[in-house]
Amino acid sequence: MGCLTYKDFKRKTNINDEKLGKLEIYSNLIKKWQKKLNLISQKSFDTIWERHFLDSYQILKIIGQNKKILDIGSGAGFPAIVCSICSNNQFDLVESNKKKCIFLQEVKDVVGLKNIKIHQNRAENLIITKKFDYISARAVAPLDKLLKYSMKFYKKGMSCIFLKGKKAFEEISLSKKKFIFNVKIIRSISNPEGKILIIKNIKKK
Repeated sequence: MGCLTYKDFKRKTNINDEKLGKLEIYSNLIKKWQKKLNLISQKSFDTIWERHFLDSYQILKIIGQNKKILDIGSGAGFPAIVCSICSNNQFDLVESNKKKCIFLQEVKDVVGLKNIKIHQNRAENLIITKKFDYISARAVAPLDKLLKYSMKFYKKGMSCIFLKGKKAFEEISLSKKKFIFNVKIIRSISNPEGKILIIKNIKKK
């Protein structure tokens, strides 16, 4: 994996300088909080613009604009924070760790994000009546668990977008023992082993 710079990121995404500046602020906040929370692996700092930012950004080609997304297990804010900076979509971030929620709130306040809402809760305990267009998740749990969490919020016509690694096909096979669903697999542009799973029509077996 190459070492993508913020200038390379701008060229690949064609985002404007204002959004790029906000991503730089976000990157600096991650570095500030890293020692407290271990938000990302230490070795991925050198490739943060590719490994985390571009990886998150790529789902906007699927989502588009003016959509409502529930992001499960938001952690350091991938993909939700990157996508909220780079689009006008509305994101509800679900994170059970209190300290990570404090970090996410600081990002929201410092960057000036008005299109996110943070829920300190476990996905399985969250009560929310809002209808979403998509459910997203990245590096949270195996696919069968993500589908279990998603079933609580899933409505007809919705899609789940899950960023997965080299075990994607294995996780799909295991999940099909518990759930019925349609899945489209897209190769990641940021990681040769990465896959984006677009999942619809989820039902329990």
